[in-house]
Amino acid sequence: MDEPPPPADHILRPHHIALLTILMMAFKDLEIKKIISEITSGPSADAEECSEFKIAIKSIHDDINKLDKMANFLGIFGFFCRRCYLTFSKLSFAGLDRLCQDYAAWCSGNSSAGYGIIQKDELSNDLLLFKTHADRRNWAQPLYYEAWEKGQVVGDENLAIENLRRFFEQRFHESNDSGFRPHALLNLVRMHYIEGEYVAASKLLTEAINAARTSGDRITLHHCTRFAVALESFHWLMIQPDIHPLEVLFDVSKLLDEENDQPLNAAFIKIFQAVGLYDHWLDVQFALPAEDLQWAQHAVQSIVWREAGCYKVSDLEENIVLAFTEPGSESNTRLSIKARQGNYNEALALLIDPSVWRGLIVHDYSIWAHQIWHVLALRATRRGQLRLYRELLLPRRPTGPFNQKEYLFNQLEQATLGIEYLLQAVWHSEFLCRFNLYRTCIILLADIGLEFGMSKRSRQILEEIMPQVCQLTITPSTVISIFDLYRYNALSLASPLLGASYLSMAESDFQRLEMYRAMNDVQYMLSIVYHNLDMQDERQDAAKRHIETGDHQQKLEMLVFDEEILKIFDLLATVGDALASR
Repeated sequence: MDEPPPPADHILRPHHIALLTILMMAFKDLEIKKIISEITSGPSADAEECSEFKIAIKSIHDDINKLDKMANFLGIFGFFCRRCYLTFSKLSFAGLDRLCQDYAAWCSGNSSAGYGIIQKDELSNDLLLFKTHADRRNWAQPLYYEAWEKGQVVGDENLAIENLRRFFEQRFHESNDSGFRPHALLNLVRMHYIEGEYVAASKLLTEAINAARTSGDRITLHHCTRFAVALESFHWLMIQPDIHPLEVLFDVSKLLDEENDQPLNAAFIKIFQAVGLYDHWLDVQFALPAEDLQWAQHAVQSIVWREAGCYKVSDLEENIVLAFTEPGSESNTRLSIKARQGNYNEALALLIDPSVWRGLIVHDYSIWAHQIWHVLALRATRRGQLRLYRELLLPRRPTGPFNQKEYLFNQLEQATLGIEYLLQAVWHSEFLCRFNLYRTCIILLADIGLEFGMSKRSRQILEEIMPQVCQLTITPSTVISIFDLYRYNALSLASPLLGASYLSMAESDFQRLEMYRAMNDVQYMLSIVYHNLDMQDERQDAAKRHIETGDHQQKLEMLVFDEEILKIFDLLATVGDALASR
């Protein structure tokens, strides 16, 4: 497909008159020579670039001094003045009157005056006295594509598709077939893919591939085949020089899907390939991707490192993204950063901050709203506020992935029913290098062993995993392992003081996680330990805390209304309305 020629038509705008006025005043006055000498008398005035500037600026006056010399297209100022002169000479009396009115309004502060779209209709367009072949046809304008992008941002699918159709139906060159139909289909495929409408995306993708092959558009065909790979769950992209780094990073999400049974090593390899491609784009292709793209691989690394159980490295990658990504941009990189477990207020403050949601498209807004709901639901279920969860939070759940077992689960009466699945989880998590899940499985396995009376073996398992668990951030599995370790020490007649220290650690951590029911059990057991040690004051304090925690737990369980949560939902509605009305 041939490259489209440059636009053959030219319309005089108010700022053209202002530029011509500046040129006329500058080169008519001989004082310009003094200005040139001032500019070229500074440091490094003998440099080659400075000498070329002196020669070029002196030749400009000769180029526009006379009308015949304005035809010298080697001077950019001469070309500009010549083109404005020719356009002005073609204007009719109505066109001159229109130009004067627009210029006067523009000088008065109306920035839109004189910048409207002029339809080239033979019956109604009387602005030109002399019309060339290019003046009789309407050429392609970017207005419709801008409306298409706005429709995508606000989530108006009908408006977006209609403006996309109108944009590609415009005249781009003299040929009858513009050859841009594959581009239109590729944009539609991308829109449906982002919205999660994979069936519609697959149908349009097949049509786009056939259209790209028919028109011989190799680049668009490559983009279509990459979309076809992205729609397949068990296929990954082969590394090629013209592949975008984000397309390689997207393969990481498929490698993290547990149904594909791929170890985390493959995900790290893809990250390294994406970093190498980004460097290739800068060093070899001399392409300059958006600045936010260089931080996307850090956001992906934070997720992968967290799956590998390296929480401190994950936190470091998260901090890099939050520190260097531009707040309020359309990039959803900041949304990819998960809030630290247990820090509910910090997580909510991070998500509600305007720098996170300002500039998001409607699709990313649903992700943002679902993350806020997830934090609220996790806090309510850990507190034991089941009525609040069922009656207030569940009816207001935004669209997005939802798994009931992440918040509540049914306990089995017989541990033997879950041992087989637990052993499978231990094997799979170790094989897939998902050590955060592996540690949780080991803790549950030790807990089940205690239920069967195998306290010695369970204690050995837990003590082997404790050095890894204690180095992590505070999570429920960390606290449970500390609590269980005390139970094993108690059954093995270990030092009661050591058990009391474990219980104190578990109590403070449960309090930080706001898991009051579990904290109540720990306080009860801690009071028993202090009683056996004849530590009366400590026993009384533990018993008092046990009663206070129980009362606080009962108050929370009775709550079905929370003004703070309702204010957050009002904020979600306000932000959604503001984003959709842009």
